[in-house]
Amino acid sequence: MTLPVVFAPLVPWPLIAGLALIAALLVGIGLLRRARGSLLRLAGMIFLLAVLASPRWQVQTTAALPDTVLVIRDQTPSMAIGRRAALASAAYRHLSASLPAGASLRTVDVGGAGGDGSPLFGKLKSALAALPRRQLAGIVVLSDGEATDAPPARLPGDVPLSLLIPAAPGETDRSLRLLSAPRYGLVGHAATLSFEVRDHGVDDAGRRVPVRISVDGQAVRTLDARIGRPETVRLPVAHAGRAVVAVAAAPLGGEISRTNDEAVFHLDGVRRRLTVLLIAGQPNPGLRAWRLLLKSDPAVRLVNFTILRLPDEPMPAPLRDMALIPFPVDKLFDQEIGKFDLIILDQFANDDLLLPPYLANIARHVRAGGALLVEAGPEFEGQRSIAGSPLGPILPVRPYGEGTVTGRFTPALTAQGRRDPVTFPFARDTFGPWYRHETVQQTTGVSLLGVPGASPAAAAAPLLILAHEGKGRVAVLLSDQFWLWARGALAGNSAMQGPATALLGRTVHWLLGDPALAARQLRAAIAGGRLNIRRIAPSGPPGTAEVTAPDGKRIRVALHRAAPGRFEADMPASGPGVWRVSAGGRTAYAAASDEDPAEQQDLAATSSRFAPLVHRSSGHIVWLARTPAPGWTGLYRPRHARLVTGERDIRLPPAIPGAILGLLLVAAGWWRERA
Repeated sequence: MTLPVVFAPLVPWPLIAGLALIAALLVGIGLLRRARGSLLRLAGMIFLLAVLASPRWQVQTTAALPDTVLVIRDQTPSMAIGRRAALASAAYRHLSASLPAGASLRTVDVGGAGGDGSPLFGKLKSALAALPRRQLAGIVVLSDGEATDAPPARLPGDVPLSLLIPAAPGETDRSLRLLSAPRYGLVGHAATLSFEVRDHGVDDAGRRVPVRISVDGQAVRTLDARIGRPETVRLPVAHAGRAVVAVAAAPLGGEISRTNDEAVFHLDGVRRRLTVLLIAGQPNPGLRAWRLLLKSDPAVRLVNFTILRLPDEPMPAPLRDMALIPFPVDKLFDQEIGKFDLIILDQFANDDLLLPPYLANIARHVRAGGALLVEAGPEFEGQRSIAGSPLGPILPVRPYGEGTVTGRFTPALTAQGRRDPVTFPFARDTFGPWYRHETVQQTTGVSLLGVPGASPAAAAAPLLILAHEGKGRVAVLLSDQFWLWARGALAGNSAMQGPATALLGRTVHWLLGDPALAARQLRAAIAGGRLNIRRIAPSGPPGTAEVTAPDGKRIRVALHRAAPGRFEADMPASGPGVWRVSAGGRTAYAAASDEDPAEQQDLAATSSRFAPLVHRSSGHIVWLARTPAPGWTGLYRPRHARLVTGERDIRLPPAIPGAILGLLLVAAGWWRERA
């Protein structure tokens, strides 16, 4: 109950003030003259002025408000180390059960691995903004103390802030942080990697610690890094495609966790611009499509020659009037043949333009690791066929049967073509018609595109064949009609369209050794805390995969069929490190990189970030490993806040009785003065 006095004057305050001044003068004069009855007149005037001022007692009814204790509970990944989570949960349950009478808890959880570390101070400021300050009796932070944001400038001065750390003092930790990690590197060259090793809770700056760098699980470099100082190393890029690079420091004796001793990242090996030699045996409608495809690929440098006349053909004009460039046979196929990553022979005939030694050089170049693509038309038959030249032994087909077949047909993917990575994306495409193809006998390789047989039981004649030859690769397209698809797309004729550019582009990249188009693959990737395994195989059952976790634990996982030739599996993969997957004789690596690098910088429990706030607010720092069940002493300061539930006014003095009493006193003073 509170009894404040308020006024509700019957006349304006200036008038009351004037009357009070007149009354004071009259009474003062009477007192100076020692007139009898002056005090009675003074009392009467006071009563009359009080009636005009109308004072009132305002009586309020209130109810007690509960005190609120704000609890910031850290549930970030670092709290899962050791017994931290268990100690924090036990302390929270104990505080909840022993909460003082008339108090309540307001709990705010800070958790997840969203990449922003442990924003404890930000959550604290947001929670304080939503709480009534007069009810706030204490702030308790349950955390390892590793806040990654800036502390507030100040807190409510009369509210204690206390830090409860679920650990023991003196913890140490070693962390390895990548300062710059290359995402891409040129194959055959070195990429620059920069990192830093730091120790927390121990002063050993400048000491050296062994650091091991591995690529796809194989150690490539070991060096002694200085603690607290950046280190830069050159990392060789051995192959094209993605590699998993792990940089791991030797553990610190007695450290709380080895989770952040290792950093992992992906490095994509990129080849230099690949040189493609395109030789057209004669001008043809498909040449434009070839040039557009190859010149639009930023990874390809194109060298193109089109044969307009053979050496033994008569000259239509004097030599001095001709602007033709002589075909540099010796330079291309003897001196510089090793510079070409891929040679394309477009409708090229064995017309003695290239002598057998030069054709033999091409065959040797392919077997040594080069690539050859042959687009065959009618010139593939008869005496002019390159199948009868030194190139014949490396080709996966030879002329057979009817030779050139003319007539409308629609190419279709073979059973192998619906599985192979080169043509798998076109399994649901509708192809337009072609009008000519070559009949051959396939001797090696796999047929991805074919001519459907006359009956469902008839085998498809091959159209696109891929084959390996020594260290190199060979592809043969047994029709010169693919340009019809490209022209149909340009003309907007859906009946004539087909994946001309995409199909030839993927074929070219397979010939150039793109690992993403290999017939047999094993891939592993980590996303959202799960390990995704994908195996590509042309045949066979799904089988199983053996997974080796970063801690060395081995797990067998059953694969399931996701599509023809594609088998998949999925499993949890928590925590950073390198995961190794083996299946079908192949091995893949996946990197569980730090999704929250700020959280991983220092895992040792500490009070340093909160200590200034705790001391200024007269709070406490409690190490739960020593005091697992802390009491509320020092954590809680009662506020005794109340809520007004009602109020009423009592007029003092009552108007009429007060006026009568005032007049009687004035009259009594006058009577006393007259007596």
